[in-house]
Amino acid sequence: MDRRIAEYFTAHRADILADIARLVAVDSARGEAAPGAPFGPGPRRALDEALAVVTEHGLSGRILGDRVLVAELGEGEPELGILAHLDVVPPAGEWTVTAPFTMREMDGKIYGRGVIDDKGPAVAALYALLCARDLGLVRRKVQLILGSDEECGSGDIAWYMEHYKMPPRVFTPDGSFPVVNTEKGRLHFTVTAPAYTGPGLAVKRLSGGTVVNAVPASCQAELTDGEKLTVTGRAAHASKPEEGDNAVTAMLEKLAAREGPGFDAFRALSRAFPHGDNGGLAVGANCVDALSGALTVNLGVMSCDEAGLVCHVDCRVPVCGDGNRIAAAFRDVLGEGLRVEVQSLSAPHHTPADSDFVEGLLKIYADYTGQRCQAQAMGGGTYVHEIRGGVAFGAEFPGSDVHMHEPDERVAVSELLLAGEMYAEAVGMFCG
Repeated sequence: MDRRIAEYFTAHRADILADIARLVAVDSARGEAAPGAPFGPGPRRALDEALAVVTEHGLSGRILGDRVLVAELGEGEPELGILAHLDVVPPAGEWTVTAPFTMREMDGKIYGRGVIDDKGPAVAALYALLCARDLGLVRRKVQLILGSDEECGSGDIAWYMEHYKMPPRVFTPDGSFPVVNTEKGRLHFTVTAPAYTGPGLAVKRLSGGTVVNAVPASCQAELTDGEKLTVTGRAAHASKPEEGDNAVTAMLEKLAAREGPGFDAFRALSRAFPHGDNGGLAVGANCVDALSGALTVNLGVMSCDEAGLVCHVDCRVPVCGDGNRIAAAFRDVLGEGLRVEVQSLSAPHHTPADSDFVEGLLKIYADYTGQRCQAQAMGGGTYVHEIRGGVAFGAEFPGSDVHMHEPDERVAVSELLLAGEMYAEAVGMFCG
């Protein structure tokens, strides 16, 4: 443990927060593709702003394919990559401390969309490189790789890996401490049905949720007689649906209680996705293992209008699970009137805990926190899910209340600085 690193981050506290505020100010939720902006104008503006920050600090940086920013330090072939993302989920729900894209510090914490996922950690990683440079800790090359599409499928990194080579060691500050070396697989499927055109009362339009990987916090419906229904839930990350309250499945419960054939599709959906069932128990898809935990199911987005009914479902699949079998279980219960179609399916990710990389990061964590821990599994897929040998190293500390993907997203400044210190130590360990 190099005490100069802690002194460096303490001295640069104000600069770090100022740079985070610059990035938070950019609404970088995915939008419509445009020339030079394959994931929309917001993610592109975030890349441009991050490049300005990087170059102002004297690092070489370049935007590749309008998708990824790479900043480098050191000589030779890259030995270590730190992979973070600049895109965010939309700021749904009621924010009480600050506007989502105006960072505010209060009581030792900073608030704003992206302060923990993942703009704050990205800046902490940037200062890790600056610290390593200024203290003379680095000889071999380290890369800071900042992407712009993590929240909507990581198409940026898929493109990057088609055109460029990842370093032999990669960690992302897009998960939790101490080290996440195992991630569940992810299944995304849709459920569709044609619009109901028969007699009697029916749903005229319905809208609930904004992104598939977040528990929907609200759902609104209008019936053909003009009656309007509103359900308010609680947002959470799709990998931890039990921490939220799904407004879409609650709405399904209300609609399923209505009489008449206009509600048949909603009754079928409510049978397959009963409110409070976050593990696929109703369709017999539940599964669990000791390495990665239990299956989670999140009906994240639902819409209905004259074009038909569409649902988007996010499942986090343990190592023992079979995504195709899970989709088939929902297909069987929903019946012929609703179509289930798999949109994407990724296998679980696992990096051996006894690798020198994992062991080195765990040693750093123990040295800086005094806590000796083992590598862990998580349900949320991180940015290294498709990167062989990659792991997550922070930036969320155990027990911290960061409101991931929720209103009033927050992180303790002391924890963010400590994460940066450990990232600087890692740069020195693997690139010194």
